[in-house]
Amino acid sequence: MKFKVSEDVDAPQAMVWAKFVDFTALEDDARGRGATVTRVGNWTDTAEGVAWRGDVTARGKSRPLAAKVTRFAPEDLCLIESRIGGMNCSYEMTFVPLATEVTRVALVLELSADTLTARLLLQTLKLARGRVLQRMQAVIARQGNAVEAAHRRQKASLTKR
Repeated sequence: MKFKVSEDVDAPQAMVWAKFVDFTALEDDARGRGATVTRVGNWTDTAEGVAWRGDVTARGKSRPLAAKVTRFAPEDLCLIESRIGGMNCSYEMTFVPLATEVTRVALVLELSADTLTARLLLQTLKLARGRVLQRMQAVIARQGNAVEAAHRRQKASLTKR
C-alpha cells in the first residue's frame, strides 16, 4: 500500500532539507507518542547507513522497530527503510526546487506486510486511507510552515541590517 503527499514550501531547498531531515525532532515526536527510539551507534551527523532501534505501540501491543537510512542525497532525497513488527515500511522524502525560494516536498510511504497481524493492521490502514493521508498532509504542512516562518525571520533580520 502506498501513500503520497506533497507540499510547496516558500523557502530555499537547503533550508527545507535541513528541517525535514532534523531527526532529533522526529525522534522527540515519536517519543512523545509513546515510542522508544534509540540511535544505533550514537551517530550525530545524518548520513546514509545511520539507524535506529526501538519499540512502538500499534493496536495496543508493543512491536519492535528497526529503521535505517538507505539512500541519502543531500538536499534532494532521503529514503528510510524500516520494519515494525511484521510490516516493512519505506519512507521517501524528495525535495525539488521550483524557484530559488520555493521547494516542493514529496513524501511517499509504502507499506507491505509479512505476517497475519501486520496484514490486519494494513487492512485497517486501507479502510482509513483518507484519514492517514490527512495526517501525513498535516505533518508536512506543519513542518513546511515552521521552515517558512524561520525563513521569513531570517530575511527580516537581514533586511534590518
